[in-house]
Amino acid sequence: MGIASWAGLWFGLALPAIVIMYLFKRKYLDTIVPSHLLWDRVLRNIEANRPWQKLQNRLLLWLQLLAAALLVVALMLPFVWVRGGSQGHTVIIADTSASMSAVWGAAERDKDMQDTNLDRMKKQLREDIDRMSSGQEVTLLRLGSQPQVLLSREKDKNALKKAVSELSADYGKAAYRETLSLASALTRNDPEASVAIYTDGQWPDVSGSGNVAFDVPVQVNSVQDEQAGNTAIVQFGVRQDGEESGVSGVAVVKNYRKDKTEASLDLYGDGHLLATHQVVVEGGKSATVSFERLDSAEVYRLSLSGGDAYAPDNEAFAFREKADSANILLLSSGNLFLEKALQLTGSRVTRMDPGASTGKNGGSGAPALPDAKPDIIVIDGAEPDFVREGAWRDLLKETPLWTWGGGGEKAQPESGETETLSHPVTRYLSLSEAPTGQLLKREVPVWGEPLLKIGSLPAAYAGKDQGVARLVFLFALEDSDLPLRPEFPILVNNAVEWLRTGQATGLGRVMAGAKLDLPVAADDIEGTWIPQEGFALQAGAEQVTAERKRGVVSSRQTSPGIPGLWRLEVNGSEGAKERTFLVQVTADPAESAFEGIQPLQGAGNLSDKPVEGAVQMENGSQSGQSDSLISKSRQSLVYPAALLALFVILVEWGVYQRGRSI
Repeated sequence: MGIASWAGLWFGLALPAIVIMYLFKRKYLDTIVPSHLLWDRVLRNIEANRPWQKLQNRLLLWLQLLAAALLVVALMLPFVWVRGGSQGHTVIIADTSASMSAVWGAAERDKDMQDTNLDRMKKQLREDIDRMSSGQEVTLLRLGSQPQVLLSREKDKNALKKAVSELSADYGKAAYRETLSLASALTRNDPEASVAIYTDGQWPDVSGSGNVAFDVPVQVNSVQDEQAGNTAIVQFGVRQDGEESGVSGVAVVKNYRKDKTEASLDLYGDGHLLATHQVVVEGGKSATVSFERLDSAEVYRLSLSGGDAYAPDNEAFAFREKADSANILLLSSGNLFLEKALQLTGSRVTRMDPGASTGKNGGSGAPALPDAKPDIIVIDGAEPDFVREGAWRDLLKETPLWTWGGGGEKAQPESGETETLSHPVTRYLSLSEAPTGQLLKREVPVWGEPLLKIGSLPAAYAGKDQGVARLVFLFALEDSDLPLRPEFPILVNNAVEWLRTGQATGLGRVMAGAKLDLPVAADDIEGTWIPQEGFALQAGAEQVTAERKRGVVSSRQTSPGIPGLWRLEVNGSEGAKERTFLVQVTADPAESAFEGIQPLQGAGNLSDKPVEGAVQMENGSQSGQSDSLISKSRQSLVYPAALLALFVILVEWGVYQRGRSI
């Protein structure tokens, strides 16, 4: 039984008022007696003023009190819960926050229990929908990074179950208070409404949700695994300690369990395992792990394993620091025009004479590899023999390469007609006259695309060989007047920018669904977010089209909604890939603290202030069938109480008419 309005208790003051009226009422009995009893008048006055004696055997008093009490009960709007009846409007809040992706039975490694809190919540919701009465109206709210009304006052059970089945986890910052406020607004001034919350009970923002008031019944149905625990990587970063010391890294691991746990940390660099550490973390505390003398890599990935229920915070990524200018290695016996043009791009140019061998490493007679890995290698003339073997061969295989001329048979074009084809390297260029009279006689490989033609012969081509940029000019600069033309610095700048497009720029960490700024160009017309590594790739996340504004890629993007390493590829107006950005998308860190969060309680209203008409929240069971509001209805007791009060009043009138006041 429940009470819808406790304000009716104020009318209960009528009960003591009736009693007081009887206490102060004087009642005399007229009796004929002999005259010698006149002295008994004083005794009669004393008896008439005894207050409590007046309440004895007063049937009329008790009937009046009973009628007043029944009227007070009716004014309090009493009701009882009845299963299977029509309940009216029910607002269901389905929690899809990141913590709902936690796996049941992870500690026991029971494969039969490897479903998530979200899976269990959807199963429980579908069962409750099947049991609800026909014609009942249900509004389904999704609690994610923002409140979302999936269905409004829906009566079709199949439509409700379909919407529930399509629910997925939202890894951004969950809008707990906003969703509760929306549910409160949807049920305000509706005495037949109710709210049912399906959640894992872990609400980081429970204090912020405390000032949301409900004046309808609110029930919390929890699906949390009480044995679930979590260990998370809360910090991870790398830095260059110097050319000889290599790269060092540091990570902070936190144990949100109550007891200590042991975990394994595996550090990868560009997909290769670099180091492994075992760490023991006390319950509720953090541990710092350091990594020294790591090999140089573009992207570092730290992975945590060991009996964990929540996967999104088990991986972290770090990016090697890069300078804004490119580091170019120029293999040339001496070409002042080319070297100066490369320097004009803002690049740091290191020239190495292929004929001056040091023999320090690599193959026989090969010069030493550069201390810092170059971003671009430029070969002026024929390729030296040492670049075809050993460490030099591996370096050229994974580094963008630009070659001028080389050895081999040469041919003379049949005409001097020059055609400049559309490509980022030839942007802003218009070569109407042939820059050279002799070209290397070579076929354009399958991965190449012609950039420049003289007559019918290709003079330059570019492309990606196994994902690495290659730019080839089939003539030597010393056999050309191109360095003397004003277009030459533009050509070199375009070439350097295009060769660097294959190198991803790390933009750090961003929360799922958050906004981030990107240094895109004005002519970047399209972009695609592609899952690269981590949780997003394992979860089978699909590619996401980048946001556009006024026909071009917007510089302000919304990050993908699933944690992991994502790659954003941006294409220019010519269709070629212009830039690549790497971003680590993380879940809301507050969702990781399983043991550190105050669970959503089911006692009392969600408001710190008492609200007139507010009712108490009820807790549902954690397993099996929930005692959900969608399977019960509220039956009012106002009319029975009012009818009974009217009957008592009629009986009281009959007693009064007969003079039976005592």
